[in-house]
Amino acid sequence: MRTVAALLVVACCSAYAQHFQQPQFALPRLPKELPPGFVEVLPEDVIMRLRAVHENPNLTAEQQHEQIDEIMTSLPDELVERLPQPPGFENLPQSTRDQLRSIHRDKSLNWRQRAEKIRAVFDALPPHLRPQLPQMPPPPQFRGARAFGSPKFVF
Repeated sequence: MRTVAALLVVACCSAYAQHFQQPQFALPRLPKELPPGFVEVLPEDVIMRLRAVHENPNLTAEQQHEQIDEIMTSLPDELVERLPQPPGFENLPQSTRDQLRSIHRDKSLNWRQRAEKIRAVFDALPPHLRPQLPQMPPPPQFRGARAFGSPKFVF
């Protein structure tokens, strides 16, 4: 009887832990296109390698990020410096821009470590200076949906 009770307690605890576990953030796949301005700056062989990763449907998002990071960290610093900065970069304080450049130049970091350090820099900024994430479009099943008889929403 004690064994049954012990198994029941273990099963309940396991089910509770699985049910109330924090949901994991799903890493998004990279867009099929390269960022604006990259084609104008990078050599053709690098563009081809980047496009191959971006367009490969067999890679997981994790694999995409790893392979892109390997390609980008193999580039000379002079070439990386010529790449266009993300929108809003010029609005950040100079010290923050310097920190971000330093993180991007640190070839000892993998892409996850780099992302964590960048997140820490952004989190330390006052809220009005933090970069805003772009609005994600609604899922396909909600595009063009009608809400309570209102006109059709178009996104």
